[in-house]
Amino acid sequence: MTPVPAWLQRLRSMGRRSRDGGPNPILEGRITPTLLGLSVPMVLAMVLVTFYGLVDMLYLGRYSAEAMAAVGLAFPVTYLLHTFGGALGSACTSTCSRLIGAGREDEVPNLLLHVIALAAVLSVGLTAIGLGLLYVEPTLNSPDTDPVVREMALEYGLIYFLGGFFSVFAMSVNALFRGEGDTIFPFKVMAVGLVLNVIIDPIFIFGLGPAPRMGVAGAALTTVISFGAASLLMLRELLTADDRHVRLVRGAWRYRPKLVRDLVNVAGPASLANLSLPVSVFMINAMIADFGTAAVAGYAATRVIHSIVFLPTLGLSMSMMIMVGQNHGAGRRDRVREVTLTALKFALILVVVLALPVVIWPTWALGWVTDKATVIASAEPLVRWGTATRPALGIINVTAFWFQARGNGPAGMIPNSALRVVAEPLGVWIGLQIAGLAGGWYGFAIGDVVAGLVFLTLLLWRLRVYTRQSPPVVVRPAEEGAM
Repeated sequence: MTPVPAWLQRLRSMGRRSRDGGPNPILEGRITPTLLGLSVPMVLAMVLVTFYGLVDMLYLGRYSAEAMAAVGLAFPVTYLLHTFGGALGSACTSTCSRLIGAGREDEVPNLLLHVIALAAVLSVGLTAIGLGLLYVEPTLNSPDTDPVVREMALEYGLIYFLGGFFSVFAMSVNALFRGEGDTIFPFKVMAVGLVLNVIIDPIFIFGLGPAPRMGVAGAALTTVISFGAASLLMLRELLTADDRHVRLVRGAWRYRPKLVRDLVNVAGPASLANLSLPVSVFMINAMIADFGTAAVAGYAATRVIHSIVFLPTLGLSMSMMIMVGQNHGAGRRDRVREVTLTALKFALILVVVLALPVVIWPTWALGWVTDKATVIASAEPLVRWGTATRPALGIINVTAFWFQARGNGPAGMIPNSALRVVAEPLGVWIGLQIAGLAGGWYGFAIGDVVAGLVFLTLLLWRLRVYTRQSPPVVVRPAEEGAM
C-alpha cells in the first residue's frame, strides 16, 4: 500500500473501534493526536463547505452585482435548510457518539432509521415554509429593492428548496458517520460534491455549450445536483459497509420515543441557534439597505470571506464534539475537560493564522470574490475588522458544541444566538448612527469582541463545575435510561 492511502487509513480509524475489539482511541488514546487525527479531515471538509459558497459567489460576482445581491437577500430564507439540517446533524453526532461511548452501539442502526424519517419530514415542511416566506419576506418586497434583484432571489430560492431533501439527508447522515468517529468518508463526499459544483456552476450560470443561461437559478440548480450526488454516495455506503455502526440493517426499526426526544432536545435549540444567522443577516441587510445595492452585495461578499477564515475552525469544534460526546457517555469527565481546552487552543491558533492575510490585505481578499469596485469599497472596513475579531466566533462555537455534545441543547443555543441576534446587529446599529456605513462595520467587530469575552468566561467556569460533579451513570445495552 502506498504511503498516502496508509496515512488516510490511519486517520479514518482514529475514532473507530477496531474490528478485533481493541481500545477505542477516542476514549483511551492520547488526546491531542486523536483530536488532530479526527480534525484534519473535518477541517478540510469545512474548507470544502466554504468553497461551495465561494464558487457560487466567484461566478455570480462576475455575472452581475444584482445576482450577488439577490443571493444575499434570499439567504435568510434559503438558509433555513442549513439551519434545521445542520441542527439535526448536531443532534445526530451528539446522540450517536453518546450511544457508542455508553456501550450501546447496537442501537445505532435504529437511530439511523429515525434520522432518515426525520430528515424526510423536515425537508418537506421546510420546502413549504421556505417557498411561502420568499413571497412575504419584507426586504425582498420592499419598494426600495431593485425589481430585478427581487426576481432573481425568488428564482434562486424556488430551485434551492425543491432540492431540499438532498441537503438535509446529506448533512444528517454525514453527522452520524462523524458520531461514530469516521471523519474521512464525510470529507470524500464533500470533495465529490465540490468538484461537481466547480464544473457545473459556470455551465448553467453563463449558459456554456447547449445549456441555457440561467444566472442565479443555475447556481441553485448546481447546488441541488451536487447534494443529490453526495446523497447517493452516502446511501451506497450505508448499504455496503459492514464494519460500521452506522449502516442500514434489515429489521433494525423499532420506534423509540426516547431516541426522538434526545434528537429533538439537541436539534430544537440548535435550530433556533442556527436561525440566528439568517435573522442577523436580515436585520443587518435591513439597516444597510438605504446605502444601496453595493452595500448589500459587499456584506454578502464579506460573509463568504468570513466563512473562509472561520469554517475550518468549525471542523475542530465538531471533532471536539465527537470526543466530548463519547467520553461524556463513558463518564470520563477529566478527559472531556482536556479535550475541550485542547480544541479551544487549536481553534484559536488556526483562525488567527487564516485571518492575518485578510486583515492585512482586505481589498485583495475581496478581489477574489468580486471585481466590482463599488462593492469592494463599501465592504473593506468590515472585511478588515470583522475578520480580525473572528477568534471570538471560535470561542463561541467551542462553547456551543460543548453543551450540545453532552445533550444539553438549550444551553448550546445561547452563545450563537447572543452573538448573532444581539451583539452584532446592536453594534452595527450603534455604529451606523455615529459614523455611517463604516461605523456600522466597526460596531459589528466590537460586538464580536464583547460576546467572545463573555462566553470564554462562561466556558471556563462551566468546565470547572463539570469536573467537580460526580460521574454520570453509564448505561449498558441491557439497561434502559437516560444517556
